[in-house]
Amino acid sequence: MPESDRLPRELVEILFGKGFHARERLALPFLTIDPEGFPRAALLTLSEVRATSPTSLCVAVQSKSLTAANLIRRQKAALYYLGRHRVAWIQTSAGHGRVCSADPDRQIFPLSVFRVKVDRAGSREGAVRLLSGPAYSAVGGLDLFSEELFEELGRTGA
Repeated sequence: MPESDRLPRELVEILFGKGFHARERLALPFLTIDPEGFPRAALLTLSEVRATSPTSLCVAVQSKSLTAANLIRRQKAALYYLGRHRVAWIQTSAGHGRVCSADPDRQIFPLSVFRVKVDRAGSREGAVRLLSGPAYSAVGGLDLFSEELFEELGRTGA
């Protein structure tokens, strides 16, 4: 599995806005570390995650969630991108969060990319790939794509 300290170009494009503007309904697993040292998972949408450069991301999480508390306490997180044609595990360090202007019930955290692992099928596995990643469906699901929130994430990382 190739490793890097930066996001590959294709993933930067998707997380910078291509996935958001296409209204892709991927659910991105976001793992933090709880007080006992165990991983805790949250699912974020492409409206709540934005690449601001090949080495930085911003996320918006619920203010009173365990995810926000874990980011404040431990400052380590991993984002999993499980798309149809690519899989990446992104390890990050969180900066100081702040209240989101677009949605005061959320906190925005800047993330510095520490390590990126891009998963590719091994030679013995052949041309194996995911047919789809975790996706969601909801009545009014497109309402989850907040232009205001996504723009604020872009300004936070600048």
